[in-house]
Amino acid sequence: MKSDFFSYLDGFNLVTIMVPKPIDNDHKKFILESGVQKIALTIVKMQNIGAETKYSCAINDTIFLNQNYMVFDESRNQSFLRTGQIVRTELFDMMYDYDGDDLGVTYSESQTTFKLWTPVAKEVELELIELKGIKQFIDLRYQELGIWSVTIFGNLEGYKYRYKVRVNEIFKTTTDPYAIASSANGTYNYVVNPDKFYAFKHAKPEFSGRKVDAVLYETSIRDFTIGSSSKATQKGLYRGFIEDLPNEGVQHMVDLGITHVQLMPVYDFEGTDEIKKNELYNWGYNPSQYNVPEGWFSANPDDPYERINELREVVDTLHGKGLRVNMDVVYNHVFNMGTFPFEKLVPGYFFRFDDKGIRTEVSGCGNDIASERPMMQKFILNSIKWWMNTYHIDGFRFDLMGLLDIETMNKVDSLVRSIDPAAFVYGEGWNMANTLPPEKRAHMGNQQFMPFIAHFNDAFREAIKGGTFSSTLGFAMGGKVSNADLFYLFTGSAVDQYRFFNPNQSINYIECHDNHTFYDRAKVLNPNFTDAEIKDYARLGLSFILLSQGVPFIHAGQEFLRTKQGVENSYKSPDAINQVDWTLREKHLDLVQTVKDLIEIRKTYKVFRLRQVADIKQSIRIAEQSVQTSTVSFTLNGLNQTIRVFFKNNYIDELLPVGEGYKVIFNGHNKVDEVVTSYVVKQPGAYIFVKEN
Repeated sequence: MKSDFFSYLDGFNLVTIMVPKPIDNDHKKFILESGVQKIALTIVKMQNIGAETKYSCAINDTIFLNQNYMVFDESRNQSFLRTGQIVRTELFDMMYDYDGDDLGVTYSESQTTFKLWTPVAKEVELELIELKGIKQFIDLRYQELGIWSVTIFGNLEGYKYRYKVRVNEIFKTTTDPYAIASSANGTYNYVVNPDKFYAFKHAKPEFSGRKVDAVLYETSIRDFTIGSSSKATQKGLYRGFIEDLPNEGVQHMVDLGITHVQLMPVYDFEGTDEIKKNELYNWGYNPSQYNVPEGWFSANPDDPYERINELREVVDTLHGKGLRVNMDVVYNHVFNMGTFPFEKLVPGYFFRFDDKGIRTEVSGCGNDIASERPMMQKFILNSIKWWMNTYHIDGFRFDLMGLLDIETMNKVDSLVRSIDPAAFVYGEGWNMANTLPPEKRAHMGNQQFMPFIAHFNDAFREAIKGGTFSSTLGFAMGGKVSNADLFYLFTGSAVDQYRFFNPNQSINYIECHDNHTFYDRAKVLNPNFTDAEIKDYARLGLSFILLSQGVPFIHAGQEFLRTKQGVENSYKSPDAINQVDWTLREKHLDLVQTVKDLIEIRKTYKVFRLRQVADIKQSIRIAEQSVQTSTVSFTLNGLNQTIRVFFKNNYIDELLPVGEGYKVIFNGHNKVDEVVTSYVVKQPGAYIFVKEN
């Protein structure tokens, strides 16, 4: 459809018209037409903008967003009226806020309903492919509140489908943003029968619901078994992840004593080829289909049930081993805004734009999702509900949570705990400037308005490991950190509101999938470190994580000096960089045992897992730090014991003044049981002494 100029519906009573100078004049007039309806537009403002003139025109009549309109000028030059900023008005939200939970496909053996939300579409067509390959095109009908729907009778199980949607002049092909099953590489969606999903065999493991009782362990489905060192037969796949392998994989996590496995993205993402699995690599922070399991990890990604059932089996198996499962989710951006269904269905609604109408990309990924808009918020909540109810997910780690809004995150948290009181939510609470007012951003500076949501504690990371983006050595690499900072970090970053209001909000970590591993960072910060020294320092860092108040977090392989060969950002590096090397476990069994013993000690003594700041202030004291050695010690008073913990970060021989009646239960490396009054130490590490009251 030829347009001589461009016009946009920017409000229910506002049309913006851009007229090229060659057809502009001093007596411009515009009429809006749809069929026999003709509406005269009133010019209220005119601006010269380069080679065009911008006209802001008022509408004094009712228009319908699902109808076609043309704008004509006095010379019958024409323009198709396109969807504009109207989708980002409060009135649009009020008029088209759909409360139903039935978007997508509702299947039964006798009929299937297909439903989309797109108030601005002029036509919606379902492309349906039968089991024998016969293709049909079926029109959806507009209902109300922006809903387009069609019900088809008969059993459509296994049928492929997608949509053709016309919002402006042309049709665009799109998959279903609410889909739950997909073909390989997301070309089509499938109609599936939930009754044929893998049947769970195990109940969820018991968990107190107190975040400080958790020990989190982050890993990737592919990385865990893809390397040649893995004994898995289905390498890099869902079922390979849960193979019963001695001293490896799931059994290794069980042996460590962790409580929660945090899976890096398992929703459908881009940046890989689900068929040619070894051609591309990606961590998975490229959302493509939010409610569909990733096919890269599936043995048969083109089978509509396979990836669903494989992931359900992964979760069920982990539950059967006593491990809860948290899911890494990315609701702050999509991989490609231009091809994602949201932008084809309601252009400009689901993403953020600045006050000049320019798309923002604070995420660094080309777009930012507008979580604050009602239908986007509803999508996120329904997606979370889907993963919990269908896959029995136990909690969620939110990528770039600081880009989302506080209201949405609090609703997510309430929803999660209403479904499973023991489940919890945490995320990256970085303060990233965006179009939201500062007081509405879900970053850790606003954590007092999100009391039940935890944040990755980067202050802990920087002080204990050292500079992620600087050359500063942290305490666990022999660096100097103040007594006060060590006290606040050890006590959950919550005393005196150091960072948080309670220790449940602090995810204590020094290594994750992002940035260098501890081993690789140590090589950067001090090339003169020997491997033996790095192991000692890694032991100290892990000890500080596992003994501090708050929520301990371990990156897969950190407990045996995982390396990514010096690569700092390995999000699309090959398997050779990202794979977990299980030979390192055998090489560093002593460090693995350290982690196992410290987790057991943390679980045994409740004083390492206090939930309230008042209890922490009453129970924990810091001793004076030795100027000569930098060793710092804490006294923890439990109900039945007094515990003294010394953290030493150097190789100076030192006599620890333990005191009468104590026995050493951890000697820097392992659990022991020996009565002492003083103790000579020579290496970095944590030393723990207990006196029964």
